[in-house]
Amino acid sequence: MSIMEELYNGKIYPSEQVLPADKGYREANRKVDQLISELEENLSKEDYAKIDKICDCLTDTQDIMCMEFFRLGLSMGLLLMKEAVDNPYLSKNKNENYDL
Repeated sequence: MSIMEELYNGKIYPSEQVLPADKGYREANRKVDQLISELEENLSKEDYAKIDKICDCLTDTQDIMCMEFFRLGLSMGLLLMKEAVDNPYLSKNKNENYDL
């Protein structure tokens, strides 16, 4: 199946398919997990529920930011492609070589 078909059919979920290989990412997640566990042990259920809600809200805001980063990156990539195709230094005649 082509990427266009997968995109159309809703089978592409980059935000769920990418797991950064960066060691800093894994270390930061480990620290967050450790702190969340400590809070769960030390806070009342009501206070911990508030922390859990904060985490959910932060995830929502991060998802929105990732979408905006994706839109900007895709737009910039498409503009770069357009600029490359519209390059006045490239010959438009298919029978000629593309000499720079």
